[in-house]
Amino acid sequence: MLRLMIVDDEQIIREALSQMIDYKSIGYELIATAKNGMEAYDIICDDYPDVVITDIRMPILNGLDLIERSIKSDSHITFILLSGYNDFEYAKQAMKYGVRYYLLKPTDKNELIESLVSIRKERLQEEESRKMQQQDFLRSLHFPLEQSFIMEALEHQDSFPAVFRKYQGLLSLPKNCIYACICSFVEESYIKSFICDVKKLLDASKVPLQFSIVYVKNTAVLIFPAFTLAIQERIESAITELRYPGQSVTFEAEFLYRDSSEKLFQEIIQKISRFERILLFSEGGDVHEIRNHIASPWMISRLENSITSAEDTVQAEELLDSVFMDSIPLSTARNLALGLFLQIGPEREKLPVDAACDFFRRLYSCDTVSGIRELLRVVLRKDTACGTHKTGSNIVLLKAYIREHLYSENLSLKWLAENYLFVSIGYLSKQFVKEEGMRFSDYLNKERMEEAIRLMTYYQNDNIKHIARQVGFGSNPQYFSQVFKRYTGSPPTEYIEKLKNKHEKGEK
Repeated sequence: MLRLMIVDDEQIIREALSQMIDYKSIGYELIATAKNGMEAYDIICDDYPDVVITDIRMPILNGLDLIERSIKSDSHITFILLSGYNDFEYAKQAMKYGVRYYLLKPTDKNELIESLVSIRKERLQEEESRKMQQQDFLRSLHFPLEQSFIMEALEHQDSFPAVFRKYQGLLSLPKNCIYACICSFVEESYIKSFICDVKKLLDASKVPLQFSIVYVKNTAVLIFPAFTLAIQERIESAITELRYPGQSVTFEAEFLYRDSSEKLFQEIIQKISRFERILLFSEGGDVHEIRNHIASPWMISRLENSITSAEDTVQAEELLDSVFMDSIPLSTARNLALGLFLQIGPEREKLPVDAACDFFRRLYSCDTVSGIRELLRVVLRKDTACGTHKTGSNIVLLKAYIREHLYSENLSLKWLAENYLFVSIGYLSKQFVKEEGMRFSDYLNKERMEEAIRLMTYYQNDNIKHIARQVGFGSNPQYFSQVFKRYTGSPPTEYIEKLKNKHEKGEK
């Protein structure tokens, strides 16, 4: 369902638009109505609609100002403009913001339905394309994610189900229907030849590998779907018939099946956990060695423990600096950062795939270790902001960011969730109200108005345009004035005049 909001300063029109269409039947949820642009923008900051039907001519913040301000914090909102015949110039201006839907008043029901259906169709196509791109992106990260999964699973066998659930979506692991083929007596001297031949056997049977090949001391573990006994027998027979020069023992192949992928992987981890050296062979031929030893200097969980047990953020960041030095290879830094994010990242067990992908894209677009280091500071601050009280750390970090960036116009909850905290917007919205007892837009406006009052008091400044820019209202001092009056009861010029009068009386 797409989230829909209606904005019009005339109550009769708002009610008519709300009742005109059975929105659910065409895939929409009407989440709110607003009587002016200022109220609408607050709702956008809190409730992140997908589509907004808005009038152009409105008091306080007109439709164009609303669009201009909104797209700075959420460029994916689609606007449908409603206006009279005389507002064509406004419509032309709206086109520069990417607005493509423009309906004349009185609104024709069929035209509105047609526009909404068209938007939903576009959104579904975009979502499908986005998911495909996301899956392609995750496939490109499959090997480092598998490495991270194996390392974390080895370290946290007592909480394996939680580890598995975190990685299941990222690695596209099915709930069941996969098998492990345990190939014994595969000496390391011909493991590469063995893997090459096994891939040919699987390709011939049209059976894809579900996971990179795991190798420990003369044993290779192949993980793939094998839906029939005939396929299993064919693969087992072909593996045992493989021969190489110098090979002294015939290969053996044993199939392992459990009623869920989680149980299957748990048993595999238990089997390989007693080996100090574990090799992972990717489908593309890459090899990664995991040293399964308590003294390993690169154990990500040990790094995580050191960071989360730091006395404060400063100490944690110093530790981060000591590990992510500019001298280490960029690929090593990326693998470490990926593993660290997955261990101390938000919503550990229920990490949203979208949020993870947002972080991964940022990570793999960093072309320096210092860039990775800066990106990770956000993650570790989330873990140290409230000590062991994890539920509040997102909000503590969010509030700190707001204080430092009040001048920015794009401080919506959605922007902060997707671009700064890497969590789902729904999760953050509920968490904010629970922690602060107010909606995000109310908190943001309060912080902005308190800062405006501070600036007025300290500088005795009557340059409203300058103050508006300083507290995140950009080039719209009129909107700032309206918000300020709603918060203090007085317009800015009058408030400043009162301050000056108080100051003069105090001097006398």
